[in-house]
Amino acid sequence: MKTIFSNTFLLLAGLFAVNHHATAQLQPLDDEQMAQTVGQAYIEMDSRLVDDNKISRITFGQKVKIQANADSLTLGADYDNGINVGTDFNASNFSLGYIDTTNNNTIVPFEFTNPYFEWAVDNTATDSKNNMMGFRIGFEDAKGVLQGDFTNFSGNIGMQINGADASLFTDTSANGGVSSSQRATYISSNSSSCIDGDNCVSLANIQSLAVGSGTTGTADFFLSFQKNALNWGSGQTASKGFFMNVPTSTNLNVNNSASSTGRLATEFIDRGIGRWDVAPTN
Repeated sequence: MKTIFSNTFLLLAGLFAVNHHATAQLQPLDDEQMAQTVGQAYIEMDSRLVDDNKISRITFGQKVKIQANADSLTLGADYDNGINVGTDFNASNFSLGYIDTTNNNTIVPFEFTNPYFEWAVDNTATDSKNNMMGFRIGFEDAKGVLQGDFTNFSGNIGMQINGADASLFTDTSANGGVSSSQRATYISSNSSSCIDGDNCVSLANIQSLAVGSGTTGTADFFLSFQKNALNWGSGQTASKGFFMNVPTSTNLNVNNSASSTGRLATEFIDRGIGRWDVAPTN
């Protein structure tokens, strides 16, 4: 059995692109001239110890605005003799940003500030080899609307159901589902029970998530992959495999099994493929 990534996260392509112009002359500077020289790093590198792991980070000093769609996004797929036996994350019509059809089809982008890439190495290893424990892609600030038709989800969705902090479930309680951050298919207001249409709905009903809080972004939006549960030092421990942490300001009041967040348009023309405005349902 092995874990692979398919339909690589193309939405992140181009995030680190930069267009700049600089001139410089290779001339010696004395101490006084050096003291008067200021600048800003485009790439910053640092490392820190968290528990037993050394975590290294490369940060890109960029602010990125993007509105993009992916037909499907599948991450952390398990195959046994060529047969898919499960995935950590699976969504179709995955989108970042949206199009405001009530305001002359204005593009409202998803915004990232200072994207970074991190990797964790076991600092207790006694051999000469680096024992990679996982890697993470995150942002020092992120805000905007993330959307998709989620089949299953691994990670944390920081939203509220009926005004209470939400918990992910593998299935409804009636079907033997349990609260879990891995391969969840339902989301509930109660960490100990999932009753469809009462305190719980299918993740298929969570089509739109407002990352951050209003105009305020979050530093806790990230995607990671790790061999075992790993504390990245950001307050959210990521479980084994693929993990997406999505802090949001979204609240859904559940009155029946059809209760839904709805969806905002992500294309200029309604092609009938699930990328147009869908009103929320309570």
